[in-house]
Amino acid sequence: MKIFLIENRISANLAGAEKSNFYKFLTQAQTSDLDVTKTVSEIIANTRKNGDKALISYSNKFDKATFKKAEDFLVSEKEINAAEKLVTKEVKDALKLAFTRIKNYHQKQLPKDFRFKDSAGVELGNLWRAIESVGVYVPGGTASYPSSVLMSAVPALVSGVREISICAPTSGGKINPAVLFAAKLCGIKKIYKIGGAQAIAALAIGTKTVAKVDKIVGPGNSFVATAKKILFGEVGIDMIAGPTDVTIIADKNNNPDWIAADALSQLEHGPDSKAFIVTDNQDFALKVSAAISCLKNDLPRAAIIEKSLENSAIFVIKNLDDASHLANFIAPEHLEIATKNAEKFLPKIQNAGAIFLGNYTPESIGDYMAGPSHTLPTSASAKFSSGLSVFDFLKRISLISCDEKSFKKLAKATATLAQCEGLQAHALSVTIRK
Repeated sequence: MKIFLIENRISANLAGAEKSNFYKFLTQAQTSDLDVTKTVSEIIANTRKNGDKALISYSNKFDKATFKKAEDFLVSEKEINAAEKLVTKEVKDALKLAFTRIKNYHQKQLPKDFRFKDSAGVELGNLWRAIESVGVYVPGGTASYPSSVLMSAVPALVSGVREISICAPTSGGKINPAVLFAAKLCGIKKIYKIGGAQAIAALAIGTKTVAKVDKIVGPGNSFVATAKKILFGEVGIDMIAGPTDVTIIADKNNNPDWIAADALSQLEHGPDSKAFIVTDNQDFALKVSAAISCLKNDLPRAAIIEKSLENSAIFVIKNLDDASHLANFIAPEHLEIATKNAEKFLPKIQNAGAIFLGNYTPESIGDYMAGPSHTLPTSASAKFSSGLSVFDFLKRISLISCDEKSFKKLAKATATLAQCEGLQAHALSVTIRK
């Protein structure tokens, strides 16, 4: 992990720092993998043409499954019930607690319809309606994530989505029992043992066995993200997820082992993960770096962490008040503020997927138990987007109603603008009512 000693004060948007090494490190281009795009395009085309046969072939090739017919990649109710017996009581209780907390949080997000009459007598308003069908993608490559089932499906349930299905890649044709138990908690029975770009294609296009959905949510690898990007428009998507990241603002009063562990919690996701630590004390930075080197050796995913450390850095700045400028430039997926007076930073933070406030709020709490969805904007997209919520599963419909009196008040100006734009039929639809 690199350590950058930044001598000058940091300005908003890092103005004036463009030639510095730390700026170049943060802005190094993420080159597009053309081979992934080409491969994904071929997978989508094949799935569109051959449907279930393509899904069977890809699953057997990439996931070491032994599917012979479409029914083989459907999860039966018997399998779901059998899986429940394989999950320990401790894990079940933890998932139940997470389910309740996530549900309670998102219920408070639900917006209300409104209607009013304006000064012209026109009735206006908003009507909120749930999306009818949603496909949840549950990652399962280097790890399996029952938490992602809850974090994606529960907001959809709260929003009123009627049809929810799950696609999850398998290991030798089998799904982690905890994933199936999480699905059961959500009342989801339509589960497919397929993953990768082919799963996204199946949900977007539909096959004889896999029902087409209106929107796809949930994180995945570069193949999944590329498929979502290509198919957007044919199907709705939540976001195009990139590598996970965390930024931690920490003063010298912290336990360096705690900060190191928080960084490692993100770095273990994959070799392209990132962790950035911002502090105003060089000695503390060195202690954190040493703690990371020590703690990672005892972790089972140490090899992955070793690679992701190459993407990561500690920034030692002159004044910790400037940390907000650095954080806003990075626009992190996760932002931990572990300082003596953490609240003072909140008004200064503009760009972050989620903020974890205080020394006792590690990012892991948000991943599993806090309540807000852990599906968050990555790759600096927190500058213009938000984490998954009930709003991702709702549509806002505008409502407009004129009576004769209010229509007459707007008719002349409406016809004038329509004629200005050369749209005579628009003008006619107003003037014909006079």
